[in-house]
Amino acid sequence: MTRAMLRFSYLRLVRNPATQLSLAVALGVLGIQPLAAQNPLVPPSSGVETEELIDRVVAIAGDSVILLTQVSEQLEPLMAQDPSLRTDAARLQTLQAQVIQNLIDQSLVVQAASRDTTIVVDEDRVEQIVDQDIAQRAQAMGGETALMTGLRQQGWSMQQYRELLKQDARRQQLQQQYMLKEQRGMKPIPVTEEEVQEFYEENSAQFGSRPATVTFLQVVLQPQPSDSAEAAALAEAERILELALAGDDFAELAERNSDDPGSVQLGGDLGWFRRGSGFVREFEEAAFAISSGQITEPVRTQYGYHIIKVERVRGPERKARHILIAFEIGDQELANARSLAEDLKTQIDSGADVQALHLEHGGEELPDSLSVAMDQLNDLPPGYATALSDASAGSVFGPIQFGEGARANVTVGKVIEVRDEGTFTFADLEPVIRERLGREKVLQELIGRLRDRSYVEVRP
Repeated sequence: MTRAMLRFSYLRLVRNPATQLSLAVALGVLGIQPLAAQNPLVPPSSGVETEELIDRVVAIAGDSVILLTQVSEQLEPLMAQDPSLRTDAARLQTLQAQVIQNLIDQSLVVQAASRDTTIVVDEDRVEQIVDQDIAQRAQAMGGETALMTGLRQQGWSMQQYRELLKQDARRQQLQQQYMLKEQRGMKPIPVTEEEVQEFYEENSAQFGSRPATVTFLQVVLQPQPSDSAEAAALAEAERILELALAGDDFAELAERNSDDPGSVQLGGDLGWFRRGSGFVREFEEAAFAISSGQITEPVRTQYGYHIIKVERVRGPERKARHILIAFEIGDQELANARSLAEDLKTQIDSGADVQALHLEHGGEELPDSLSVAMDQLNDLPPGYATALSDASAGSVFGPIQFGEGARANVTVGKVIEVRDEGTFTFADLEPVIRERLGREKVLQELIGRLRDRSYVEVRP
């Protein structure tokens, strides 16, 4: 039985600031002062006269070097977040050492990934990441004109900045693909109860307050199409499939015909994905049953009929497009779903098992149970906040209707627990901490293997 729990985004489980570091970023764009005029490794108020920063090698990692400017670029955002670092030479020196070790690890991973011919950077994805990054930075600065002005003030052109971001995105792809590939061949490393308890005690000050939460079980119903709606959707899917097999451009067919709002403007593009990426079972099985360049027969899911084209295969991943011909869901189908929901609500009021009812009647896309912070209820589909904001344990709610057409849902449920705001207990965090420490151990072992077969030197 699946139990999906919403994890609170504010829960930050990190051992030290250096573990949050990303690869080098362009400085000066978002209010960070240029490094050429200062040495961030010498606190400006320490009484030591600063000079213009002269680059030098601070470490060697395999066939690459780590430069002082790379370390400075990692430290500057941290000092901007915590200005006291600039006047604390001991903390700054410790953090500098951690940054150097992180950069060594990153460099060794990128080198190993570059030697692995099965790992290929998806340049389309790189462009997408860069476009999103620039759009976010432009929005933060008040528009693209302001961003370009900020870049010019730092001596950068937009093209130079794009190239820097692209290099960063490529390195991140190489790192991620290599680590995922290597981890698949490793056995999980056990985490002891003592390690979990130690982490909890050492980091308890970082967890903050546990918000007020509500936990509930639910049955999510999806209106079923009529026989005529089913036949019409299949006939249209078969018509489009014939066009695709005859050579019509698949992306253009998707733009003209697909009912999937999330991918229609992208020509049905779903990007790269692997098993367990969130697609419904029938769709996933069909996508992984064909080879590169092939197109499936119409695949039925609860949303309608899909035509899937796999464009590329890379190990366990697929890059695909699809066209969805959705079922036509009318007022009668919605009324039938609401009638069933009212009947299920009566059964739940009488003590019926909610999860058993979900297994019998519910859809696959939405979970049968959730634990949600009260201040996040408005992030759920419309109707949940009204039903749950003043609920108490044992309350039965619904029917709640949300979504339209083939994506319409009707839900009923029962509140299991309401918790007031308080402090996170060990029991609250134990599963999250254990998972985090397990991943940490695997990563440490992988990095250790790379270091064992590579030359590493840190220079004073």
